[in-house]
Amino acid sequence: MNSSRFSFIRTSKTYLPQYDVLLEKVYAYSVWPEFILQDKVNIRYWEDLYVDFPLYQFFLIDGQEVVGNGNCVPLSLTEDELNDLPEEGWDWALERAFLDKQAGKKPTVLCALQMGINPAYQGQGISNQLIGFMKAIAKEQQLDTFILPLRPNKKHQYPLQSMEQYIQWTNKEGWPFDPWIRTHCKNGAEVVKVCTKAMLVEGSVQEWEQWTNHSFQASGQYIIDFALNPIEINIERNIGTYVEPNVWMRYNVR
Repeated sequence: MNSSRFSFIRTSKTYLPQYDVLLEKVYAYSVWPEFILQDKVNIRYWEDLYVDFPLYQFFLIDGQEVVGNGNCVPLSLTEDELNDLPEEGWDWALERAFLDKQAGKKPTVLCALQMGINPAYQGQGISNQLIGFMKAIAKEQQLDTFILPLRPNKKHQYPLQSMEQYIQWTNKEGWPFDPWIRTHCKNGAEVVKVCTKAMLVEGSVQEWEQWTNHSFQASGQYIIDFALNPIEINIERNIGTYVEPNVWMRYNVR
């Protein structure tokens, strides 16, 4: 791979129209399932990332094409908080970033929220470049620690397996079985713990049928595409609930 043809662009308040074009390309290759996008914390805060935390959002560009993208936020955590990360994960981190900023707190930790790769560029080491750029942001902002609530990218194939058990699986070489966990471990991260309540999605039965193109005519648990756990449908209350587990991982970037 000739990485010299790729360049990183960080967002800023000055050139938002340009970044809207780039975001449209990112959304075109995004692999997030529709139901995940209905997470209420995501709906409330996501679009404001590019205005409130412009230095922490970026694109990897190849000419006019978006090769990959990354989103991260600064958090203000005490040592005790960092050493005892919460059972909540992605939702907690996104909301905490905005609350810390509103309170005027000094950032101490970088937290990654998402890294995306254009499928046309997969297999070219793009993920390593995205991780490396996030480490560079952390160093630039004088943040010694880089954490992330990671969504394992093969867990959806094993929805009945607990996350605690899944993260213990290994491949023949002894590395983590899950490719995304393995990538971060090879880049120097360590697995900290499972965050069992990383994301919460709730909606009516009709909304879940629309989001998943499934029919739910009885209460109970259902396995749906790209969900890491079964979802819970309650016909009597007309509500469906999905609680997603992720995995806290941590880099030391000193």
